Amino acid sequence: MSQGLAGPYAAQMLLMMGATVVKVEPPQGDWGRVMGLARNGHSALSVIANWGKKGICVDARNEQGREVIKRLVSCSDLVMESFRPGVMEKLGLGYDVLKSLNPGIVLGSISGFGRSGPHALRAGSDSILQAATGMAAMNGTDEGAPRRVGMLAVDMITGLYAGYALSAAIHEQRASGVGRHLDLSLLGASMAFQAMPMVESFLQGGEKRKPVTVPSGNFDAADGQLSVVCLRNEMFHALAKALGHEEWATDPRFADNEARQRNVDTLHDLLAGIFPTQSREYWINRLNQAGVLCGPVNSYSSLREDAQVEALRLLADVDHPDFGAFPFPAFPGAQRAADELPPAPALGQHTVDALRGAGFAEAEIHNLLSSGACMQA
Repeated sequence: MSQGLAGPYAAQMLLMMGATVVKVEPPQGDWGRVMGLARNGHSALSVIANWGKKGICVDARNEQGREVIKRLVSCSDLVMESFRPGVMEKLGLGYDVLKSLNPGIVLGSISGFGRSGPHALRAGSDSILQAATGMAAMNGTDEGAPRRVGMLAVDMITGLYAGYALSAAIHEQRASGVGRHLDLSLLGASMAFQAMPMVESFLQGGEKRKPVTVPSGNFDAADGQLSVVCLRNEMFHALAKALGHEEWATDPRFADNEARQRNVDTLHDLLAGIFPTQSREYWINRLNQAGVLCGPVNSYSSLREDAQVEALRLLADVDHPDFGAFPFPAFPGAQRAADELPPAPALGQHTVDALRGAGFAEAEIHNLLSSGACMQA
C-alpha cells in the first residue's frame, strides 16, 4: 500500500529475493507514476520500484474496498504502508486490526519523521530530509552552500534499511508465528546512513569536514576523467613514483595524510597539471600496476560499455510496453533477475487475478468492480 519510492523499493527488495508482492493502489494511482520522465502512467521511479509486482486497484475510502484489503491481509505475511501516522488507523486498518485478522502479520510503516515526537505529522520528502539531516550540508560546495545529492538518496536508503528489517521480521515470524509492527522513518534512515561523516563532524567539534584521505578526487586526463585515491602513505609514495615525482615522498607538505590534508589544494593542483599529458587509459593502467586506487569517471551511458559491468552482467536488457527496451541494474544477491520477471504493472492490471487468488467468488469480484471499490485495467 506504500507509494513513491521508499516503501515500494523495500517491497522490491523482498520480491527480488523470492517473495510474491501485490501492489495495492488507489483509483488515482501511486503518485510515483508521474514523477520525472513519465509515459502512459509509468515513470522511471515507478518502473524500478515495482518491477515484477502484481498490481491491483482498491479504493480504501470505500467500505467494500477496506474489506478487500482485510481479506488480502488475512492471507499475507506482510503489509507495507507509507501514509502519515494515524491514516491507517482512520481507515480502520491499524496494526491492532490487522493483527486481529492475522496474528502473524508484519506491518512495515514508513513516514518522514516517525510516529511520535513534535514533527511526527509533518510531511517529508527526499529533498526535505536531505536538508533536515545534514546530508545537503555534508555534500555542500567548497563555498559552504548546502547541495542536494543528485538522486533520491534518502528514499532509496530508507527502502534498503526497511527491506532488511522486514526480512528479519518475517524470519522471526516464521519461527515464532508472531508478527510485529516496524516503524521506520526517512529521518532515521538518513541519519544512520551518514553515521561516519556525522560522527567525524561531532569529533571535530562541528568544524567543516576535511577530506578523509588526500589525494582523493577526479582529475582530467587527455581524453576524459579518472578518479584517484591514496588511502595510506605507501600508496601516496607509489603514486609519486608512478608520476615521476619521488621527491614528493619526502616533501614535508606531503609527509603524511594530516600534512596532505593541510596542503590539499597544492597537491591537487600538481596532479591536475600532470594527468592531462596522457590518456585516461594510460594513467589507469600505470597507476593500477603501481598499486594506486584509480578508475574511470563514467557517465551512465559510458557505464553501459564498461567491460567489467558486462562481465558481471550488472545491466539486464528488459522491455516495457511503454518505455521499450532499456538496461535495468541487477539487484545484488537477488534470487531473480529483472529480465526473468514481468514489467511493472499498469494501474489495476492484475486486480481480478489477485482477487481470485485470495478466494473471492466471481460474483463478489463483479460486484466490487461494478461498485467502484476495485478497478481492473
